[in-house]
Amino acid sequence: MENKKSTIYRAIRKVILHVQKRERSVSTAELEESWRRIEKQIYAAKKKKRHQRLLYVATYSSAAAILLCMFWLGKQFISHYHADDNSLADFALRMQADPLQEDILLLIPGEKNIEVSDTDANIIYSQNGIVVVNSDTVNQIQAQKKEPEFNQLITPKGKRTQLTLSDGTHLWVNSGTRVIYPTHFEKEHREIYVEGEVFLDVYRNEKAPFIVRTKDFQVQVLGTSFNVSAYSLEKTSSVVLVKGSVNIKNHNRQQVKLTPGQLVNIHSNQLDAPQNVDVEPYICWIKNILMYTDDPLDKVFRKLNLYYGKEFVLDPEVESMQVSGKLDLKDKLEDVLHTISYSAPIEYKEVGDKIYVRKK
Repeated sequence: MENKKSTIYRAIRKVILHVQKRERSVSTAELEESWRRIEKQIYAAKKKKRHQRLLYVATYSSAAAILLCMFWLGKQFISHYHADDNSLADFALRMQADPLQEDILLLIPGEKNIEVSDTDANIIYSQNGIVVVNSDTVNQIQAQKKEPEFNQLITPKGKRTQLTLSDGTHLWVNSGTRVIYPTHFEKEHREIYVEGEVFLDVYRNEKAPFIVRTKDFQVQVLGTSFNVSAYSLEKTSSVVLVKGSVNIKNHNRQQVKLTPGQLVNIHSNQLDAPQNVDVEPYICWIKNILMYTDDPLDKVFRKLNLYYGKEFVLDPEVESMQVSGKLDLKDKLEDVLHTISYSAPIEYKEVGDKIYVRKK
């Protein structure tokens, strides 16, 4: 812009100097012609300036439009990704389970709820959309819908379930656990949501990684066996790897990769460093066994609360007692409590729907 001004000023100065030199001999006609040339140069400069201004405006407008388009597309992409990324979690928050529920409950969109009163259930989803519960065909689902619909399996305290998903992945679902999953998986995307505890034997598919989401973290695998414990009332969650490889990531994008025989604890949305462990005590629950080594009785009775659905009230001096042993969870609760009393100086008494445990 400064260059345009200086050009105009130079033209005016040139004419004025020319006039000054010929001041005494210049005619009125020559003077008018000189001023016309000045006006012509000024007009040309202004026209060029307007053209450049329009060019600048057009350029800036185009750039703004492109940026706006990119922003809109980016927003749409991010929103779409965000929706896909959190749809399971959003669904889980909306569809809270009834804590007083006693039967195993299978919820299939658009279908009648399926209740299983047995202690154990075996649910199988086949690739052609058939759902079988304890050897009974209960539903025929259209497997080729445009959008996958979420099913919900709720296993209350005192019950256990085995679940086979449509891709062949097998889950052992512990007591007090919710699992949310689609009727069928997309070709390159397999994802479920867990609240509670599950042991998974994931069908290997390198083109479609398998993701287990929880409230605080996610586990990504291709094909492997591992245990996820993420009860909402427990302060610490954990992942134990039996075979294969898993990658755990929290909301802060902190990541930990496990090798077989390793455990990682998650608390306050933070991932601890992996540690080598004997995996058997962490996965023996799928065989209806509870193993514990120098664990406080408070922890043992919290497990029994899940397995048997009974509420235990422990005296403070009993909670911190450390015990080691093995319990067969197929036994009656009375026999299990009798076994514990052999390794710890405790006595118990059932009053109403609660069992009170105190030191002898």
